[in-house]
Amino acid sequence: MQHKQLIAGVGLLILTATPVMAEDNWFVRPYIGLSEMSDLDADFSNIDSLSGKADIDLDTGFTGGIGIGYNYSDNFGVEVGWEYRSNDSEVVLAGSSEFDDGNYASNIFYLNGHYRFAPNGDWRPYVGGGLTWVEEIDIDLERSGEELSYSGDGDVGYQLFAGVDYRINPDWSLQGELRYGSITGIDLDGESGDPGEMEDLDYETTTLQVGLVYQF
Repeated sequence: MQHKQLIAGVGLLILTATPVMAEDNWFVRPYIGLSEMSDLDADFSNIDSLSGKADIDLDTGFTGGIGIGYNYSDNFGVEVGWEYRSNDSEVVLAGSSEFDDGNYASNIFYLNGHYRFAPNGDWRPYVGGGLTWVEEIDIDLERSGEELSYSGDGDVGYQLFAGVDYRINPDWSLQGELRYGSITGIDLDGESGDPGEMEDLDYETTTLQVGLVYQF
């Protein structure tokens, strides 16, 4: 809860400290993208009557989100937003118990800053980075109609990104972006009475995404 309050407070301070609410400096940005995550392992205990190492294989997944922000100048701006992500998963517990379906998913809030370089016509590259706060990360283990769910929250991570903005008109633009995010040391507990827990998971993501930006 302290991490959530810290990030929310910093975001509110940045957005409300703007000296002049200039027209067209605010923006809203919905986006969608492809989510790539590396396969990983984790420690687990008392799941399916086993304890040991869990091997987690992850497929390409989906991400979507929306942000709202403010451009302090022609080059620098900030953004707060929400993002959902899901990657299908296969999990093997202790090398013997296999769950051949499921997903590794998250709801994350973020606070980012970005820098836009000098425009080249209607094209404008940018870079940025910021903090992420986990509202929830969960993994579902499924097989033959059986499902076990494990979740956690409150972890803090970071993200870095680079992209290019194409101006359609003075109010609208399209974006293409490559984004990397990292959250480490995640612990997940059983939901709805599911036994056991998973510990020390990573959540490292690479996203290729497109967005539509409206300035107002």
